[in-house]
Amino acid sequence: MGQRFFSGSNSGEGFHNYFEGVIPVWDHLTRYFMIKGGPGVGKSTLMKRVAAKAEEAGEEVELFYCSGDPDSLDAVRLVKRGIVFADATSPHAMDPQYPGVVEEIVNLGEQIDRNRITAYRDEIETLTKNNKESYRRGYAFLRAAKALEEERYREISACVDMEKIKKQAMDMAERIGKKEGRQTRHLFLDALSCKGRVSFAKEYCDDNRVYRVLGEEKDVVTDLLAKEVESDRKELFCSPLCPERVNHMLLREREVFLTTTPGTDGVLLSATEFLKKDCHSLVSQYAVEARRLEEAAMNCFKECKKIHDDLEDFYKECVDFATITGRTEQLLDLLWAL
Repeated sequence: MGQRFFSGSNSGEGFHNYFEGVIPVWDHLTRYFMIKGGPGVGKSTLMKRVAAKAEEAGEEVELFYCSGDPDSLDAVRLVKRGIVFADATSPHAMDPQYPGVVEEIVNLGEQIDRNRITAYRDEIETLTKNNKESYRRGYAFLRAAKALEEERYREISACVDMEKIKKQAMDMAERIGKKEGRQTRHLFLDALSCKGRVSFAKEYCDDNRVYRVLGEEKDVVTDLLAKEVESDRKELFCSPLCPERVNHMLLREREVFLTTTPGTDGVLLSATEFLKKDCHSLVSQYAVEARRLEEAAMNCFKECKKIHDDLEDFYKECVDFATITGRTEQLLDLLWAL
């Protein structure tokens, strides 16, 4: 299986998109297939076919999953050849910058039978409205959770000894080697989803030198530490609730992974060692309440998934999947002819 990420997140700011991180600034882009179409027309299935064939051929593949539904793909990247397939519909709608030269639209929506789908107009409009309302409720809970997390971050960061943070960051930088031309890639390894909190972070612990931060203040210390480390290429994996904050950091060329993931081996760093004074007792309560609000939000996202499945059922009745399968086969043949 290829390396797994989330390119977007259900967050305290609504849906937060780091889709530009699908292609690292230090890598090349050859072809970009932007897949359009409605619910259930086969966008994720097409990308899974591409990923499976690439892996069978021994290619390095990156898989970008949907934070709302972790069983569905948002994008696939064939790393060495610089080829990307991506869902180009809302909430990460895209249009070509260089049509035909780099990007190509793959419109699976063309295979929806309009005469049949219009018979379900009322049901589709109602489900679409209900889906938006369920997301609105979920994001209301996440906004409240983020407000608590921001206050918790402010309290903890005021207690942090930044000189110790900088010293640890310098120590890590010396181990990895400082270079010129710093470049950063932002993505997520964690998601607040219809299936609860999902994380791919442990998958990056086996093949890297792991620095794991422990303790109640570990997330704040990790964020401050990751931002202080100097390296030419940093991959920062952000908090799904607070996307401006870093949960994990990967320095791929030096095989270094900084994380808060429990149950992993490596160099253990106690967050309390980076504090110059004790934090207020309310810091713990902020965290408890924020997690409770996240759970309420994820229950709303479960409702969204049920509504979306019902919406897909209407579209699946009205799609010419035989033509889509043929189009998929043409794309696969094209890929391996490049």
